[in-house]
Amino acid sequence: MFDANKILSALQSELPKAMAALKTEGQAGLDRVKTDADAKNIALGAGAAGMLGGLLLSGVAGKFGRQAATLGGLAALGTLAYNAYQKHQGQSGADTAPEGAFLPSNASDREAVGKATIRAMISAMKADGQIEAAEKAKLFDHLAKIDLSDAEKAFLFDELSKPLDIHQVVADATSPELAVEIYAASLVAINTQGPAEKAYLADLATRLKLDPGLVTRLHDEALLPA
Repeated sequence: MFDANKILSALQSELPKAMAALKTEGQAGLDRVKTDADAKNIALGAGAAGMLGGLLLSGVAGKFGRQAATLGGLAALGTLAYNAYQKHQGQSGADTAPEGAFLPSNASDREAVGKATIRAMISAMKADGQIEAAEKAKLFDHLAKIDLSDAEKAFLFDELSKPLDIHQVVADATSPELAVEIYAASLVAINTQGPAEKAYLADLATRLKLDPGLVTRLHDEALLPA
């Protein structure tokens, strides 16, 4: 059974660990270059670039949002989106979202929502650049050890491998409610103050046809600056 919450948990906990390990490896390599003449000669080619990339990663997964790390699973994200949507509509009692808000009860539909949500988060993390192939291979080696099924790992690795495709993210928004949840997922997944991330979120909101007031509500609900 495909469990989107398990993948989300891996993004929240294991992905930052994998990135930290890559940065540690990169720093160790750079330190060797600084102190070892033989290593310095060897590293003058692409290897040096690879080590530097491992240290300075800022693209996919490099700025995974602090908010996402404490958010919880899909239900928590659905609640965030629901509360913002209700408040934007002027509904009273919006702080008491029903259980499973913005999540369908049908298993296959819920899986589709889970995949759309995770795809949106990973796409948002790609907003400020791409990870190099050599570093991506190391990242996948770390993530291969996490407790996911083959299907779940395949989905996660496939989405991390793809270039940024905002068209697919928008195409996943098959209802107004899912459009709100996709934006909310993108919002909490990244550092919203980076210029590339700001531009990405603005473009996404426009493509999803979200009212600016609703976008502001989503930022407020996530306690993140617009």
